[in-house]
Amino acid sequence: MPETVVQSDEVADIPWWVKRRHELGAYLTSGVLHLFLLLLMAFYILPIARQDSAFLLIADNKVANDPAFDPMQNFEIVSHLPEVMPSDVPQSISVPAQKIVDDPGTTLDIDLDLKELVMAAEASKFLESLPLKGEFGGRTDQGRAVMSRAFGGTAGSEHAVADGLEWLKRHQRENGSWSFNHTGKKCDETCTHPGNLGNATVGATSMAILCFIGAGHTHRKGAYQEQVARGLEFILSQKEKASEKGDFRQIVSGNSGMYTQGITAIMLCELHGLTRDKEVGKAALDAIKFIVDAQHPRNGGWRYQPGDEQGDTSVVGWQVMAQTSARMSRITVSAKSRKLAEKFLDSVQLENGAYYGYTSPGKSPSMTAVGLLCRMYQGWDKTQPAMQVGVAHLSQLGPSRDNMYYNYYATQVMRHWGGEEWKKWNEVMREMLVQSQDKEGHSQGSWVPRDPHGPTGGRHYMTCLAILTLEVYYRHLPIYQQQSVEQSRRGRETAP
Repeated sequence: MPETVVQSDEVADIPWWVKRRHELGAYLTSGVLHLFLLLLMAFYILPIARQDSAFLLIADNKVANDPAFDPMQNFEIVSHLPEVMPSDVPQSISVPAQKIVDDPGTTLDIDLDLKELVMAAEASKFLESLPLKGEFGGRTDQGRAVMSRAFGGTAGSEHAVADGLEWLKRHQRENGSWSFNHTGKKCDETCTHPGNLGNATVGATSMAILCFIGAGHTHRKGAYQEQVARGLEFILSQKEKASEKGDFRQIVSGNSGMYTQGITAIMLCELHGLTRDKEVGKAALDAIKFIVDAQHPRNGGWRYQPGDEQGDTSVVGWQVMAQTSARMSRITVSAKSRKLAEKFLDSVQLENGAYYGYTSPGKSPSMTAVGLLCRMYQGWDKTQPAMQVGVAHLSQLGPSRDNMYYNYYATQVMRHWGGEEWKKWNEVMREMLVQSQDKEGHSQGSWVPRDPHGPTGGRHYMTCLAILTLEVYYRHLPIYQQQSVEQSRRGRETAP
């Protein structure tokens, strides 16, 4: 027999809708309780990102496969689809991502899901937290995270830098140096295009070290501490062989010597600024003094030999950058020398400084990029009409597919300028370099030279310039934003 359910008259007399309300209330209470438990579990499994978390990014870039593409015509830049997740999420519930940190305990991340306004505010807050002269603050883990996030870096660009540094590591020679003729016993048929300036090992070594320290690796810390230390030891050993104090040219004849001097001085100044190593600082000071003494005393230029009467903008650019790096590293630079350099730039400019030539007034894209960057570091601000015209000119030209030297300087100009011009430039420059990097074989991580100087500098030269260009987000802090932050800070300090 079926079981008979007996209800009291009191229960039976309760209207149906009252009973339904009580039942719904029970269901609602149960649902809220279960939702609360699920949220607790979610927070346990996917904790909110903290300062000590590592971040991952999904980047979906699609470009033409032809390595000889025209970047302005054939690029299809697909918007990035980011996914930020802690490094300790089990693989079974994570999404495919490229890790862009060496140390899972660091905060080096690029989270492109943040709104531009938030990223800009974060960058300003970071800059404001630095000492007044914290020009190398972007090379810390926190600095690289913030500056990359704010200024357009991606997982792909950081992965390209990492692969590039690995290629340099594989091609360091037994005595700690690098060579523009990068080939060796381990190179296979993919590692082509050696440079013919194989004897300029000081210059090649300095360029390689610049790449490592551009990402914060020094001879005292970092994943490439050993490589930087061995390279530095080689550089310092060469100064003992020079006939003059502070002379790092290595090859005193021909046209490579003063280029090597400028590049090596930049490297020593940056390394000193990052580590405060006294021996490095002394070498940097001597290198800068040699540059000052090599400047022509009347026209303010530099060229192939110390005191050359005719300067050229290309060599001048490296010497001005060396003096700029010295000042960033708290090394005093002669004010007279800086003024003389301005005099030389005046002699090769057009339209009051919007364009620059090589040894005379002109409108060369490369020399215009060099001249404008020098002017930025000499104090020209965004209100200068010539600076506005020059930047607009570079923006219209866009990145070059066959002149990395131009790209290296112009990228720095556009990075410091910022705004829409930088965003437009960066999207093309970044993806062009990421996609044209060799992806397999012993050459993985390097770039085939596409540059007028390619036969001379070869794959090593091209790879170093490409790495330095992809480190632009954090290698140097943005001049104009930094100035704005410093002015704001000083204004608050002087307010009643």
